Amino acid sequence: MIEHLDNMRPVDLLCDDDLLHVKLTDGRIVSVPVWWYPPLQEAMPVERNNVEFMPSSIHWPDIDLDVTVVSMLLGRQASGARPLDASGKMRMGTRQ
Repeated sequence: MIEHLDNMRPVDLLCDDDLLHVKLTDGRIVSVPVWWYPPLQEAMPVERNNVEFMPSSIHWPDIDLDVTVVSMLLGRQASGARPLDASGKMRMGTRQ
């Protein structure tokens, strides 16, 4: 069981083309691949960085996406998540 949820509140975020970086109240920075969340991967940079911090999650209002801190820490990818190949296309048949 994950304890001390108050220390895992998201307080800051940076999202680029490759990684989502979330800073937590305890100072940790959690980074996960953007491809874990297909709506985020397909979003424009301004949409990726327009966020609302919730007590235990992040909400992207422009793309109606919610990601919990716990899911990031546990490595849970969204349904349909697939890494991109070198040409920027989704790899087919890749299981994560």
